[in-house]
Order: sequence, then C-alpha cells, then structure tokens
Amino acid sequence: MVRAGRENVLAAELGRGWYGVTTPQEWYWQLAPYAGPPRLRAKLVVTYTDGSATTLVTDEDWRTADGPTTFDSVYSGEKYDARRADALGEWRSAGYRTGRDWRPATVLISPGSCSGPAPKYHGVLPATTVPDGFRPAAMRAHESEPVLVNRILRPVALTETAPGSGICVLDYGQILTGFVRLRLTGIRPDRAGLTLRIRGGNRIASGDGTAASPLSVEEENFQHDADLQTHYYTVGGTRTQTWEQSFSHFGFRYLEVQSLEAVLGRAPGLERDADLLTVAVARTGFTRTGTFTTDNALINRIQRNLEWAEQNNLVQKPTDTPSREKNGWTGDAMASSESESLTWDVNGVLTTYLRHFPDTQISTGQLPMFVPVAKGGYGYDRTPGWNATWKAVPAWDSAYFVIPRELYRYYGNSSLFAELYDHQDALLASYETLFTAAADYKFEASLGAYSGAEAPGSNAVISLAFYIHFCDYMDEIGRALGRGERAAHYARLAGTLRRAFIANYWDAAQGSFTQGSVSSENTLALAFDLVPGSDLAVGDPRHLSGTKTLAENRTALAELLADRITAADHHIQNDMYGSRYEFNILSEYGYTDVALRAVTQTGVPGYVYQIAKGATSLWEQWTDRLSVDHHYRSNVATWFYQSLAGIKPTSTAYGTVRIRPYIPSAAVNSRVPENTDDTDLSPATLDHVSASVDTVRGRVASEWRRGPDGGIDLAVTVPYNTEAEIWVPTRGRPVTAPGGVSFVRDDTSGGAVYKVYRARAGSYRFHA
Repeated sequence: MVRAGRENVLAAELGRGWYGVTTPQEWYWQLAPYAGPPRLRAKLVVTYTDGSATTLVTDEDWRTADGPTTFDSVYSGEKYDARRADALGEWRSAGYRTGRDWRPATVLISPGSCSGPAPKYHGVLPATTVPDGFRPAAMRAHESEPVLVNRILRPVALTETAPGSGICVLDYGQILTGFVRLRLTGIRPDRAGLTLRIRGGNRIASGDGTAASPLSVEEENFQHDADLQTHYYTVGGTRTQTWEQSFSHFGFRYLEVQSLEAVLGRAPGLERDADLLTVAVARTGFTRTGTFTTDNALINRIQRNLEWAEQNNLVQKPTDTPSREKNGWTGDAMASSESESLTWDVNGVLTTYLRHFPDTQISTGQLPMFVPVAKGGYGYDRTPGWNATWKAVPAWDSAYFVIPRELYRYYGNSSLFAELYDHQDALLASYETLFTAAADYKFEASLGAYSGAEAPGSNAVISLAFYIHFCDYMDEIGRALGRGERAAHYARLAGTLRRAFIANYWDAAQGSFTQGSVSSENTLALAFDLVPGSDLAVGDPRHLSGTKTLAENRTALAELLADRITAADHHIQNDMYGSRYEFNILSEYGYTDVALRAVTQTGVPGYVYQIAKGATSLWEQWTDRLSVDHHYRSNVATWFYQSLAGIKPTSTAYGTVRIRPYIPSAAVNSRVPENTDDTDLSPATLDHVSASVDTVRGRVASEWRRGPDGGIDLAVTVPYNTEAEIWVPTRGRPVTAPGGVSFVRDDTSGGAVYKVYRARAGSYRFHA
C-alpha cells in the first residue's frame, strides 16, 4: 500500500450513500435521525523497520475541494461534470499540488443520532456542534463481502425511440444490477458543456418506435419526488473521456440516452459503439456454492432466471427490487433465504443483515418490515407512509427467527443466537399485547399470505402460525443458551397458541384448516407441526378427539395441496411463504409429478408465463404488474436441490446428509417458449438431474440419470467429516452398489421404494 522511499498520497472521494440521502421518497430516508453530509474517518499507521511509527488521521490539516460529482443519490443517480474533472487534474497522484480550489477540511461531529422515546433534540443534526442527547454510533466491521464487478455486458440492440428523435434505447438483453460505464472517444472540444441524460429501466413501457408512438423506457417513479435511476454526464474538453457510476447502483435492462448523437457528432451504431456504454454487473462478492442442472431446458431456464433474481437482490443487502425500492423487506428475505443458502455462500451477507435488526427496534419492541430503515420513521406504528406496516406483521418478522436457524443449519454459524435473543424476546413481548386470550389469540395483521393465486383470507391465520413458530424457536434456542426461564415461558405459550390455532381454524367437517389462504395455511401447518391428531397424548396441545390420527391428517393435507394445484389446471396456488415449504412436502408425500407439472406449466400463474413474456429474472407477482426483478419465488430452487437431486443436511453444517432423490415419471414441458402463444413445449420425462453443494466440509453431489430401459444410475459424492445416508430408488429393480458403502435397510418415501446405504467420504455410483 505504501511505496518506500517515494511520496505517497491518501485521498478519497465521498458520496452520500444511504447515510445522507437527500432525494425525497416514500420511505423517508432523507429524514433519518442520523442523516448528514458525507464525512471521512481514516487512519493510516506506517511502522518502520526500526520499530518507530507514523500515524495519519483525518483532521483539519486535510484539504478538500468540490469534485466532479456534483450530485449523487442511491435512488436518483449521479451528476458528473467532466469539465470540473479537467480543472482538478490528477488530484489522486503523488506530486499533485493543491490550488485555490482547495480549502481546509471541516471537522464534523461523528456519526450518531439523538433518537429515542423522548429525544432532547429534534430535527437535522448540526454539522459541527454536538446537540443535547446525542449518542455516537458504535463502529462495527462490515462482515459481508464487498460489492464487486462480476462481468461486463455490452448492448445487444440499439434503437432510436422514433425516427429523428435523437433519443437512443440500448438493450443489454438481461435485467441486472450494476454500474453504468461511459467511454467517449474522438470528442471535439466544442462539445464540452453538452450533457448526456442516461436513464435506466427494466422494460419498454410503451410505443412501437414510430413518430406517432415513440418507444419509452419504463420509469417506476411513483414513490419518489425526484428522477429515478437517471445520470447526467456533462462533457469535458478532452478527446477521450471515461466515467463510471460510483455512488449508486441501478437495476435495469434498458438505458435511454438523450443527446448522444449531438455529443458524438454522428448517429451511434451498435457495433461501432459497442464499448461506449457498457454495464458492470454488480455482485456482493460471495462465492457460488451450488450448481443445479437437468436435461430439461425449461427447468434450466427457470434456474437461470432465479439465480439472476437472487444475485440482483443481494447487492449490499437483501432487497425487494434493485431499481424502484432497494429496501430490505424482511418477509421477502425470509422467503428465499434457504434457496440462496444452497446456491451461494450467503453466510456473511445475511449475518450482516440480521445484525441490523436490533438497531431498528424501538422501545416498544416493534420491528419494522424492512431493515435497515430510517429508525422511527416509515414502518412503525402510526408513522407516515404505508399503514400496512403499522403494528406487528408476523409473516414479515419471520426473517428474525427463520434465518438465524438456517445460518446455523447450513454453515454452523451460531453467533447470532445469543446476540439476538433478548431483542427477539422484546419483539414477542409486544406480540403478547396483540394476541390475547380475550380475543382467542386472533390478531388480524395488515398483511399475511402474499402473492399467491388464492385469496389470502384472514391474515390472522398465517400470523398465528408464524407466532407459534417463533415461540418454538425461543424455546429451543433459549434452552441451548441456558435461558431456561424464558425457554419454559415460550414452551408454555407455544402450547397455548397451538390449542388456539386448532380450535380457531381446524374445520372438522373438511379435515383441514380454513379461513386463511387454504394452500398457505395448510402448508404452514404441516411445516410448523400444527396438525392435530386423535392418537396424540392428551397433554399434547395438538390432541383432538374425534379426528383422524396425526399421520392420516398430515397425509390428507398434503393430498389437499396437490388436489388444489391439479384442480387449477396444474398451476401453482401457494403464496410466497407457503411455496417455501410446499414443494418439498409434495415430494415427501408422493406428489413429485404434481409439483413438476406446476413448475413447468404454461399460463398464469407460473414461471413459464414469465419466460414467455421475455423475463430474464423473476417477478414480484405472477403477472408483470409490479416489480419484474424480484427474488422470493426463487424458493423453488430448494426443491430442485433437496427433492429432485435429493441433497439435504440432516444435522448442523452437513455433519450428516441424506441423498434421497425423488424420480418423477410425468412428461412435462421441456422447451423454452418464444412467446405466450408458444405453448406446445415438447413434453418429455425428466431423465437427468445433477446438483452439487460446496458445504463447509467440502462438496456434496448427487447426479441421477434414467436409462432407456428405465433403470436409474445414481452418482454421489460425500465430503470429509460427513456421513451420508444414500437412498437409492429401486423402482422394483435390484440395486448394484459400489464398495465402501454399507446397506442399512429397505425404506419408502413419497410412495417410492428405496434401498438405503451409509457412506463416508468418497465418490460412489449405484445402479438400479
């Protein structure tokens, strides 16, 4: 970093980021209690060979000047004046001498706020004086990987919005999260002062490219009082100029560019100007840990789209869309966190995300619906903005309890359990004022089952189901932490709430749960152990006289889920929460064919319809009414890995693993559609699935292939320090097993017959 014997320079260019947002928008980031102008805290310690040291810190001896970036906003974009860059010169280089534009730096107060239940100071923080009640922020290392450039994309098409309009639309062929890069060459001096307007959007909103109907790139600007995703680049005086977006990122597929022909002095061309406006695809720098592929091109395309959706929405933090909102909605994060944990190493980014949760809780214990947030502003009871975020919304709060357990399950990361426990306890204490015995523990949250094909019904159903799930977590983790008193409290509360859930929502005549979103509530009942049974001990809160046994009721609910999909012409019915669990449940109860048909079915709702409409990511809704770059429906990938390929950990961090692939028999759509009218998609059986997961212990892999005679070849890789239970589907045939494995038993799952073997580290191949 430091060059010996030479002059060294320590310099920085500052942007506003999330700390100093000024552009007004629905979420009130501009009113955050900590908000202020950009500031730099730096310290450089140089230790010499003789043991002495020199320390350099930021203070009033530093010099500062207005840079070429004259405006920046994480939402609106950046304004850059290349003439100012020309005037400043190479200010980062050794030997540079500051001129009259440079002035002593102002020493500002440290980051912090005066927020609290009864703050002594209100309003914008002063820049240089510490107000009454000010609390400095605690410095904490950023645990997530940095944002890196993954690849460079060039436009695949360049179109004028209308003949002679002078406005170009560049199509990059893929919805992405990234940074715009500009490279101008051969620019005449008289072009200095002209300004390019570069606006990003996800789709063409209207127009056919004629003078009467010019093309228009969508601008989702209904939640901001400023430009959205728009750069302004003012041309300088040099022949070659380069610039890259530095203080924001866009979510987009198209760029709409004004004044490009005027700046170039000619019409732009796709091949000639391929490097003029490129895009650096932004990715949080975690590694890929999982791969999944099949012999079905349509399923592979779904996997590709969901991987783009996940990565696009994990830049810096989990987001709901990288264009319009860029906010870390908690329920969205939970819906896809497990599938993300299979394809990517998200341990760091999700740990960082969860450590923001206590920071956002207020004195009542309430947690906002997205994290991080401008604390005390949008997202709390009776605060300005969307009133659906008032009070508790358990389906969204689920991230606080589900993701920490997942990080432990997949990575062995237990660091958050003790750190979060008291804060989770405070949140659930606030729940006890909402879910009361007087109201039969019914609390109608403002949101519940979301983005499903079915009517959501009463939000009280899903809210109580999640509340019980949270109590189970607090019981389990409390006992592990030695918090016996609180664990016992939640064990008792979970029992009370289970009895209430069954009493309130179990329909004895139908033999299922009702009043909410039918598929969602019955899926969660199966996933969260809420199903009643007459054979359970009388003291068990799920005991219910006059009903079927627990196993019979569970089987009936799984059949109900399958029947609802089949009755809807094989279309997915569940909401984003139920879908997280439903696909694996369907396979476990013998409905793999039903699940596979639903995933590959044409029409609405479904993944294939999105692809037929040109989707290169996933959508927020099954239609393209809202965001077309959303991630929570990527949770189908959990089923791809854990049921189709069969890889599932059975203890912490893959200490033990089960390889149990479910082999479908149905012929399903296999070709990628060209448009919505293209519906004959070459139905074929799924005959090859291959997946791998790079765990903390090494690679686990499962690959099966169906031969022309119907026989199954299964290849498995087990890493060191892992014991695997390998379920080989026999399909009524004898099994040829390799050396190094031991036969355990014959077994069944999902209506299929398996021979089960045990193996430790190594690679193995079976044939049935």
